Amino acid sequence: MKVLEEIINVQRAAWENTDAGLRVAATLAPRRNSNVYKGHFPDKPITPGVCMIGAVVELLSQASGNTLQLAKVNNIKYLSMMSPDDVDGATLAATLNGETATATYTKGDTIYAKMKLTVQPFHETALL
Repeated sequence: MKVLEEIINVQRAAWENTDAGLRVAATLAPRRNSNVYKGHFPDKPITPGVCMIGAVVELLSQASGNTLQLAKVNNIKYLSMMSPDDVDGATLAATLNGETATATYTKGDTIYAKMKLTVQPFHETALL
């Protein structure tokens, strides 16, 4: 599943290469009609954590021009549940330095999640 096609819509995104690596900032909106929100959970939808991770990897792939895949979850802290209303206008800030990706989901003063991931170039043989 492509998270950025099915669950989360990137309204605006900007990225830059710095000495610290690739930095990305995106403003998000939910795809409210997504079946994921209908099933997770009915009448009280929240954004699944695995989808939040997927969005980070997809956004960094777009910004870097390389298809990346998740190799390892080093650390994740989910600090608040993120409903579709919370996604609307939220910011995803991420950096990629080598194979280390860090990301934070925020909206105003609320921090929804902080994560540190290891990503690598996508290799189809890795799926076998």
